Amino acid sequence: MPERRLVIHSDGAARGNPGPAGAGFVVETVAGELVREGAVYLGERTNNQAEYDALLLAIQAVAPDRRTHLEVYSDSELMVRQLNGEYKVKHQDLKDRFIRVSQVLLRAGSSTVRHVPREANARADQLANRAIDVHLIATQGLDGQTAAGGRPAPRGSRPEESPGSTGQDARGGTPRGSDARHPSG
Repeated sequence: MPERRLVIHSDGAARGNPGPAGAGFVVETVAGELVREGAVYLGERTNNQAEYDALLLAIQAVAPDRRTHLEVYSDSELMVRQLNGEYKVKHQDLKDRFIRVSQVLLRAGSSTVRHVPREANARADQLANRAIDVHLIATQGLDGQTAAGGRPAPRGSRPEESPGSTGQDARGGTPRGSDARHPSG
């Protein structure tokens, strides 16, 4: 029986599809005690790529082992259904991410992956958007453009832990999962 039970809420956000993207995650004990949270700028991604990257970062942050049970919650219905074997993963960029997430989940003694409404994932969403906001604020001034204005991120930039403001909704105008034209993603 697992000795360590952790609850993970993860969310990926992309402004545009693809566009500047961020990952947010919150890890708590089942009693609600914060273990770790993160906000990471990912670079250019689609919404679905960002969702997988956010979950991978969250799981890696807690380094699960055979004594760990993970309860994963995400508002990405596509990712959850793919991880639960309900949908096939057809796009290569998502297949690679699916394999990495699955391998890390297998390190845990057990895991469940469940879909939740977006409002039940608010803190992870806030952190994903914060990562984008901090990056965009930091890159303003590159020839008067921002990364959202079409300029690439500076060469050599890497994902980073991102403190900062709460930010706007990354999905304004672009429905979640719109890069997957049907459920088989």
